[in-house]
Amino acid sequence: MLEKIEIKELISDDINGSLLNNFDRYQKVTRHWKNKNGEWILIDEEYVVDWDRKKKNNVVKFFLNTIKEGKGYIFGAYEKEELIGFSVLLNNKFGTNEQYSQLKYLQVSYGHRHQGTGKELFRLCVEKAKKIGITKIYISANDSEETQKFYLDIGCKDAEEINSKLAEEEPYDRQMEYVIE
Repeated sequence: MLEKIEIKELISDDINGSLLNNFDRYQKVTRHWKNKNGEWILIDEEYVVDWDRKKKNNVVKFFLNTIKEGKGYIFGAYEKEELIGFSVLLNNKFGTNEQYSQLKYLQVSYGHRHQGTGKELFRLCVEKAKKIGITKIYISANDSEETQKFYLDIGCKDAEEINSKLAEEEPYDRQMEYVIE
């Protein structure tokens, strides 16, 4: 399915107020992971994640700020000029050896998931991380079963070093890392 998808690194000219108008962040979670006393257990509990107009506008502002201030790199996946997926790798090096950079976002619109777009967006972040001297990508992974399965399937594992600020910002997320070979 990727043959009809164009993926590119975004520049400020690619970003406008309507960029995420048709982006569908909807996700119905039926099972999610919870850390109980240092052990991850799967819980049967439902909730829905969905972005409203305000959230989408805030993400667009974040994109613009990230690019204009040189804080990171944004990759966009397009189908017929419509943004259907994106990833954001920040260039905020941290860790005991400044080995980490944060994957801030990796999102694929609802109707376009399970087609390889997310893997390709992640691969581009890995390539960019290599170029800027990063050896590990840090991920605060949503607690949903599907999200964590995605990250585990592409080779992520629990983070060796926990960034306490990021863990506090997303207390239900699993702090993971991807080691760049």
